[in-house]
Amino acid sequence: MKHLSKMVNIIPVIAKADTMTLEEKIEFKQRVRKELEVNGIEFYPQKEFDEDLEDKAENDKIRQESMPFAVVGSDKEYQVNGKRVLGRKTPWGVIEVENLNHCEFALLRDFVIRTHLQDLKEVTHNIHYETYRAKRLNDNGGLPPNATFPTVPFCPLTHKTMGKML
Repeated sequence: MKHLSKMVNIIPVIAKADTMTLEEKIEFKQRVRKELEVNGIEFYPQKEFDEDLEDKAENDKIRQESMPFAVVGSDKEYQVNGKRVLGRKTPWGVIEVENLNHCEFALLRDFVIRTHLQDLKEVTHNIHYETYRAKRLNDNGGLPPNATFPTVPFCPLTHKTMGKML
């Protein structure tokens, strides 16, 4: 994951968060953040790309409070209080995907699509893609890996062959 974080934006997510109690979820999120930090794994939004104090404050809050996002996934709809909602049915009720008390999917969606989409695209292109491109160009002159050149038979130039070429 450390190697991968140099090539792509990583947004940490805890799947099936409904399998944990609130206390377990908080503890697990802290453990994941600590492991990411200890192992030097960078995740989006990276601290070094915060351009102004407002962005830094907002991104620090996201990094410390929301990440990793604890989500519950489902593609099934259920009737809850007269409304159709996406969720997962359990013996004690329906876990609603869009309900912030049940799941952080709405926070993740807003983070990726509404508030950080343009920055995510810019970091992906300007940092990750350009770093990859520069590395590839430096490694082998921009050729595909394992490129071979066709061999051309040696033909010494003589007066006779020169005359035929002209």
